[in-house]
Amino acid sequence: MPIKTEPVADLIQHSDFITIHVPEQKKAVLGKKEFEKMKNGVGIINTSRGGIVDEVALIEALENGKVAFAGLDVFENEPSPAITVLMDHRISLSPHIGAATIEAQDRIGTELAEQIISILKEEKV
Repeated sequence: MPIKTEPVADLIQHSDFITIHVPEQKKAVLGKKEFEKMKNGVGIINTSRGGIVDEVALIEALENGKVAFAGLDVFENEPSPAITVLMDHRISLSPHIGAATIEAQDRIGTELAEQIISILKEEKV
């Protein structure tokens, strides 16, 4: 069965829950403009990268009811999230543990070993 896809601009207009799973971006995927297009009471989850969700715009969206709740595993200013993010009872926070899976840790170990091998090979030349 094919997966139905649609542009983010369309998707955010009718979604009840929005979870973000993207690599690092040059700018926020969800900012003031995107929050304004969402229906009221949406839930936002970001476990991908800090800066993907504009935290100032998120707080504003929480205050005006556009967003009902948010879950953040990453922050714009890691490891020190903004005090407004830390103190908002509508935001559930976790300490950037999204990459703490066995698979991710194995991949990190392999990448580090490859980098060390590469450095050692360069020094021999």
